Amino acid sequence: MGFTIIRFLGCPRLRGKLAILMIIIKKFFEANKIGKCPFCGINDLRGIHHTRREAYDHYLPKYRYPFNSINFKNLAPACQECNSVYKLSKDPAHKESGRHKAFYPYVAGPAIEIQVALQHSGVADLTPADIKLEFGPASISEKIETWKDVYGIEERYKAKLCSADAIDWVEQFRILNRRQAYSAGDYIEDISKSDPFANINFLKRAFMQACQDIGLLATIEKYC
Repeated sequence: MGFTIIRFLGCPRLRGKLAILMIIIKKFFEANKIGKCPFCGINDLRGIHHTRREAYDHYLPKYRYPFNSINFKNLAPACQECNSVYKLSKDPAHKESGRHKAFYPYVAGPAIEIQVALQHSGVADLTPADIKLEFGPASISEKIETWKDVYGIEERYKAKLCSADAIDWVEQFRILNRRQAYSAGDYIEDISKSDPFANINFLKRAFMQACQDIGLLATIEKYC
């Protein structure tokens, strides 16, 4: 191990690549100030204030694209859950049925739309089977399906909506509504105006809209 490290540190080419990677990491966190995983949007990344970093994922797997293994544009920071639990060695561009369209991590694309529908209003008793998720826009549906499959998005988002976090989102509205004339519409509008990734607002907004659609928030509202 020591010999390997000495050889590594003594190789100008590798030192140069390491320096470039550190610059890329710094630039990423300068742009991604919210510090959320760019693949799931729900997990935090260890950033500039941490002494440890997230692993950089080979977006296109090394076993199939060895020539891209040190291509910095094929490396992207991902949370441990995305990288080591769900994606593993999956190839976003290929399935058993053939090639598939996939998002490219370093290209800004259209925002993904999420709609939530609930089978009942008992948020404390929700199960994944009680939740329906719809993603859009339709123009990028194949890329969305690839993303959902590679990172287990539907399972993970439904699990989040069955968690204590979702119950607390409803409780936050209950507290605010009791203190002032603050309607469900105001609450959802304020979430929509907030950064979509801070506090998972993109999923919170869709969930609270579903709660309003099913009539839950109307039963909470003190002021109309």
